[in-house]
Amino acid sequence: MDLRRWTPFTFVAPARYVDRDDRWRAFDIEEWSESAYDWTQGPWNGVSDFAKEPRECVDAGRGDCEDYALVALSWAVAHDRDGVGLGFCWDLPYPWPRHVIAFDDERVYSSGEITEESVDEWKADSKYAFVLKRRLGCPS
Repeated sequence: MDLRRWTPFTFVAPARYVDRDDRWRAFDIEEWSESAYDWTQGPWNGVSDFAKEPRECVDAGRGDCEDYALVALSWAVAHDRDGVGLGFCWDLPYPWPRHVIAFDDERVYSSGEITEESVDEWKADSKYAFVLKRRLGCPS
């Protein structure tokens, strides 16, 4: 258990968790999301969840929501997407986030699903009451 990989830290400093390896330039996130990625819900309870390295998630072909979000974040950074960040999603009455997404100015990346819409549009069609967004480098 690597305490530096504790999932809440990904929100505190998302840029620290971006894998900046050249592999992400050639990586096809859409193909991987549609055919190879196996989303599995981890034991998220706001305390004991740890995020995988993005390359570890891809190599395993599976992971939970924050693992997928970090892969998408790494891909988006490698492709110079604008407005890149993470969103922690709450559904009531839970006092801790229940889901993690990645986003940019044009898309939302959510556990194998890529949609062309804003985070607000995505949230309106989801079960989540609110999304706390953090762009790379600064909160929003």
